[in-house]
Amino acid sequence: MTNEKIAAIISQVGSQIGETDKLTLRSVLASADDSKYPLIMSVPLKSPTTTLLLSIFLGGLGADRFYIGDTGVGVCKLLFGWLTLGIWPFVDIFVSYKKARQINMRNITAVAA
Repeated sequence: MTNEKIAAIISQVGSQIGETDKLTLRSVLASADDSKYPLIMSVPLKSPTTTLLLSIFLGGLGADRFYIGDTGVGVCKLLFGWLTLGIWPFVDIFVSYKKARQINMRNITAVAA
């Protein structure tokens, strides 16, 4: 893939993935075909900011986990999160934010590979 296309992809998804993943993504995109560019640009991404806000305000109900696609964990958090006296929803604020970035990176590299 050309450097211009790689730069365009990195600039579009840069805020949706982690800083350390940008170099990995650059190397994966360098070995990808130019024909995959439209597919990579159209990958649906989950907003880490939205995940963070859902986790802060509706985390006890598992809304953050439902949003990023972790339905099983969302159901468990909804049913059993109150048993931890709010510790699980509080810790999950940080975990779900990072998980959203990891899911975005995984989806992009799956299309690019």
